[in-house]
Parts: sequence; structure tokens; C-alpha cells
Amino acid sequence: MVYDKVIEGLTVRLRSIQEADAEVTYRMRTDPEKTKYLHRSSGTVEEQRNYIKRQMKLEGDYLFIVEDLKRNSIGMKGVYNYNPVAKTVETGRFLSYGSQVQNIEALKLSFDFAFDVLGVEKIVMGALENNAVMLGIQKRFGAEIIYRETLEGIEYDNICSVLIKDIYVNSKVKVEGLIKRFADRV
Repeated sequence: MVYDKVIEGLTVRLRSIQEADAEVTYRMRTDPEKTKYLHRSSGTVEEQRNYIKRQMKLEGDYLFIVEDLKRNSIGMKGVYNYNPVAKTVETGRFLSYGSQVQNIEALKLSFDFAFDVLGVEKIVMGALENNAVMLGIQKRFGAEIIYRETLEGIEYDNICSVLIKDIYVNSKVKVEGLIKRFADRV
């Protein structure tokens, strides 16, 4: 789906993916260093463009481009499987060339979108067990591990966690303080 507003932060902004992003996102999705925690694309730029076209129409599934404040594309972040009845959503598909502060803020903005715009009460997310940085960031936000799963074709187990809105409200204040403290260094 397309969210028609830009989500602004102190170091990054999120906007819905567009067909024009096919080439830059293809490069991101084929970078072996950046895709070591994701499914790597083996297709073409045109296949990426077709994926984006489908993505833009997929009900309950949002894919954002992460931009720095100069509007350079530095990553992408997914918010998907939105269930308005259960008031849940999943987040993932995070790939970034940003600094640690930009990465934390991109996650925060996606959580704000889920809780404030979509109105969910719970965000489910995962990270591979060898992705210590992402697991640490999730923990900083207050996420609790709920289970571990083995995914076909992936070397490491996926650690699934949940972030509850009431817990996020408290952790968000600390994370915002961290972002403000380092925003001028980006």
C-alpha cells in the first residue's frame, strides 16, 4: 500500500516506495554485505520494478524508502501483515546504509507509524540470531523475545519478538533523547 505522507524525523525521513526507486533498491537488495541478514535479490532491475508495482497495491503491506535529510535514499523498511482486527502488524525488511542513529530513528519512525497511524497495539518483528546489532536495538525499544524459528534456506535461526504499545511509549522517550543528542553529528 502507499502511505501518502512523508514521515519526518531529525536525521531521516520515510516515504512510500515508488517505481522510480527500482534501480536504487535493486542495488541495495543485491549488496552482499547489506543483505547478509535478508533474502538477497537474484533478479533484475525490471523484476524489482514489478515487485514495487505489486507492493504498492498489496493490502496491509507498506514499504518505505529511508532517506537522509538531503533526500538521498539510504535504505528501506517494511511494515506488513497489518491486521486491523487483531491490532497487530509485523515490521522487517530493513536494509540501511545510514549511521547507527539514522538506523535507530528509521525503526522508531516505522514504530510510530504502526502505533499512531495504523493504531496497532502490538508489533511483531524478527532478526536473525547472528544480527546482534538489530537484536540489541529491538531490546532497547522494549521488545520481548517470544519464539525462535528455523527458516528454509537461512543459515541462522530467526528470533521473533514483540513490542507492546504501552512498553514502547516509555522506551520511546529514551530513544528520542539518544537521537536528539546525536542528530547534529549525522
